[in-house]
Amino acid sequence: MRDIGSGPAGCLPVAIEVMTAYTDSTDDPGFFWASVQRVMADGAGRSNPAAAIAELVLGLSTLCGIALDHLAERAGPERGPRDVLAAIQRAYVTDPPA
Repeated sequence: MRDIGSGPAGCLPVAIEVMTAYTDSTDDPGFFWASVQRVMADGAGRSNPAAAIAELVLGLSTLCGIALDHLAERAGPERGPRDVLAAIQRAYVTDPPA
């Protein structure tokens, strides 16, 4: 797995919180949206709201990268992260489920 260093890892807690709300919102999509709104409001209340939003984006990107690397490792040595991304694009963008 790729070493993400200390920078992006510091942004992970909020990203994990938001994505945990996503996984817990199957029966109540409003729960996820309320979590996102709370995180955004907390960031807007900080001394540098733009930095708070950038941290959220960096955290979500880092979390996606970790998940992507993990999926590629599970897919086997002949598949890398680009292959996983291409498969996701085919499944959800090019030929989305009906």
